[in-house]
Amino acid sequence: MSEESANIYATPEAELTQQNNGGNKPILNFDRFSAWGVFFLSLITLGIYSIYWLVSRTNKANMLAKHKVNQNLVYGYIVLYVINFALAFTAIPEVISSIFSIITFIVGLVFIFSLRTSLQELINEGSNEPVHLSGILTFFFYAIYFQYKINEAIDNQK
Repeated sequence: MSEESANIYATPEAELTQQNNGGNKPILNFDRFSAWGVFFLSLITLGIYSIYWLVSRTNKANMLAKHKVNQNLVYGYIVLYVINFALAFTAIPEVISSIFSIITFIVGLVFIFSLRTSLQELINEGSNEPVHLSGILTFFFYAIYFQYKINEAIDNQK
C-alpha cells in the first residue's frame, strides 16, 4: 500500500491565499467588470450591490496594497448602513434617524477615500504614467468611478 493511499481520510492540503498573479502590476489581480454593470446592479438592488462591491474590492486591495483599509472601518460602515436602512422603516424620532444618517455618511466618506488611496497605489504600481483618482468623482460616483479606473488600468497595463 503506498503512502498516498495510506490515509484517505486526511484533510487535503491547499494554499488558501490568492497568489499575486500580476507580478509587479497588482491591479491585474482585479476582475474586469463593466462600470455600467456596477451602475445598473446598484440601481436594481437599491444600493446593496455597491456595498458588496466596496467590501469585495477592499478585501482584494488589502491583500495587495501597502496602504490597507482598516477592517473595523469596513465592518462599522456595513453595520451603520444596515441600522440606517432599518431606521427608515421604523417609527422612531426623526432626530435619531438623522444622526445615524450623518454618522453613516461620514464613516462612508472615510471608508471610500481610504479605499481610493489603496486603489491609486495599486493602479500606479508598475505603471509608467501615474494616475490620479479625482476626489470629486470619487465623492459622487465612488463604485462606478473606481471600477472604470480599474478597467482603464487593466487595459493600459496588459
